[in-house]
Amino acid sequence: MPKPSHDTKLTVLNDHYNNTVTDFKKLNKTRDTNFLFILILLGVMAFQYVSPSQSQSVLTQFAQKKLEVDAAISVNVIASLVWFALLYVAIRYFQNVINIEKQYNYTHQLEKELAKHYDGKAFTREGKAYLNNYAIFSDWVHIVYWYIFPVLFTAVITVKIVGEWAASSQNALQVWLNTAIYASLVVSTALYVFSLYRTKKNTEKDVKKK
Repeated sequence: MPKPSHDTKLTVLNDHYNNTVTDFKKLNKTRDTNFLFILILLGVMAFQYVSPSQSQSVLTQFAQKKLEVDAAISVNVIASLVWFALLYVAIRYFQNVINIEKQYNYTHQLEKELAKHYDGKAFTREGKAYLNNYAIFSDWVHIVYWYIFPVLFTAVITVKIVGEWAASSQNALQVWLNTAIYASLVVSTALYVFSLYRTKKNTEKDVKKK
């Protein structure tokens, strides 16, 4: 079987790069959507914590309208549903960010390979050019995603679960269920930060090898 020509290899590499960038942008869009949902759910939790009686009325009416039922829905059930929804969206969000970091490093490698054929002056939009032009903003985004958000996220859900334990009207079984979800969120957040740190370390090792 004859070996592919240089032009064929370059074409395949370019197509692969374009597909990778497309997937990268989809991941970014999904991450932003999940991040928005997390903020909304945290807002709902804050509403429940600050104004329990008012939030009970608003959330019950909202649930009845969305589910199209006339029967009364327990506010405790709604609270647990919010916890479950937050766990689901948060895990998806954490996966998105970790995959984006890995994809980002891989995209840089593809750009370097393609740039070799153009004296290093092409195919740097997603990597070198971005880092050079938006270095400060890029660093700030990393600080937000890697450090500030996990700390604030953990703080908000901790205040919420403590408030549930302090509330005398809460059903003990449901509080324990919500506590289990809370623990899962804390563990997931810790693993998320650790995975980002490990990805960064692996990237630094790869750079040093080169």
